[in-house]
Amino acid sequence: MAKDEAKLAAAAAAASARSRSKKNKGQNRYYIAGGLFGASTLFAIWLGLTNDAPRGGKQSSGGASMDHALVNDASFIKGVTSDARGNFTAAASPFFNKWTYADLKYGLDGVGLHGANMVGMPGALQRCESDENTEGGVVPLAYDFREAHPSCASEIYDAGNCSSSHAIAAATSLANRFCQADSDKYKGLKLSAQQVISCDKKSRGCNGGGVDSVWGYIQRRGLYPESCVPFAGDKQTACKTDCKEDQKLKALSHCLLGGDEKEMKREIFNRGPVVAPIYIQDDFLVYEGGVYTPTRYSTAQSGADGNSMFAAVTVLGWGKADGAKYWIISQSWGTSWGEKGYARVAIDSIVREGYAIVGTPATEEALAEEQRKAEEAAIRLEEAKKERAARDERIAETRRQREEEEAAARDAADLTDLDSDDLDDDIEDLDAEEPAADGADGEEKDDM
Repeated sequence: MAKDEAKLAAAAAAASARSRSKKNKGQNRYYIAGGLFGASTLFAIWLGLTNDAPRGGKQSSGGASMDHALVNDASFIKGVTSDARGNFTAAASPFFNKWTYADLKYGLDGVGLHGANMVGMPGALQRCESDENTEGGVVPLAYDFREAHPSCASEIYDAGNCSSSHAIAAATSLANRFCQADSDKYKGLKLSAQQVISCDKKSRGCNGGGVDSVWGYIQRRGLYPESCVPFAGDKQTACKTDCKEDQKLKALSHCLLGGDEKEMKREIFNRGPVVAPIYIQDDFLVYEGGVYTPTRYSTAQSGADGNSMFAAVTVLGWGKADGAKYWIISQSWGTSWGEKGYARVAIDSIVREGYAIVGTPATEEALAEEQRKAEEAAIRLEEAKKERAARDERIAETRRQREEEEAAARDAADLTDLDSDDLDDDIEDLDAEEPAADGADGEEKDDM
């Protein structure tokens, strides 16, 4: 009996185990099916998000970049080189090593066009006046400031994690223009961009500044040579120097070019490099060489405020390759980027030609010319005052003559009226006397 009960207990335990096994297998099949469905759904979503981004490493949908993606992503660079179709090549740049697209908002953001909405207004940025000495002048098909003025060419900055292109481009352009004006006196001149970063209160240190407004500081305060206030990049540097005030060099004036390509070329050719803002594109960050033209998937980068991200560059020449016209620009991303820190950029692409800034160096010749113009203006003002006084005198004399003529006319009218009245009185008197005369004659006749 005990054996039978034991067998029954064993059979029941086995049946219970088989039941639990079947239940677990059913649950496992359910979990597996659910997992496969979830995975396929996520895969479909991923395909949808990346459908228009054949390049690896970042998402282009909606024109926005994935902040965590690396600028130097290998698959992205490979895609850029393919899309460039031989116009330019792309490569990882040591300057952007380990940078993500989020890092751009700290290292490049903050440079803007502060006076764009006030151009031409009193006290704001003014448009350049036409110069009859250079207007319509012939310019070469290709020009490179570095070759035309080798003793004036500046070095390339490595700004690091410091948004300071507005200061670097302005200081570089002004130094180049001083040197072109007098290459013996200003040979190899390099002016301090760090002074702007450390001292200009309207700039924001390494957080950027105005491509246009920085010139007000340079014109008002001037810049020391680079040796007086060396570039410190993203390191904090106090606004101080042991150099003397008379070592500063100033911009005599600054103005905005009209955006005409030929006008811009004539200005660079005759007086030196100018400053212009460029739109920052993702594929331009990995530019290695050639003539850069935005590729079909090129994405403009936005700053923390959602607006287009700009950098300021120095434009120092132009040329043409395989039918593509280009500007030669210098960047501040180190010599390992681009063509040793320079780039050839297709005209009418990312350079904003309509906002090119011209700074006039305060050389002795320019100051003398300014003095001459001021004296001529004073003479013209004095002549204008004399002409105005003479005109006022002529007007007064004409008024006096007119008043005299009007008075004479009134007197003549009064005299005419007076003569008419006297004549009428005389006639009345004669009429009154005639009857008396007739009576007297009659009496005389009667007496005879």
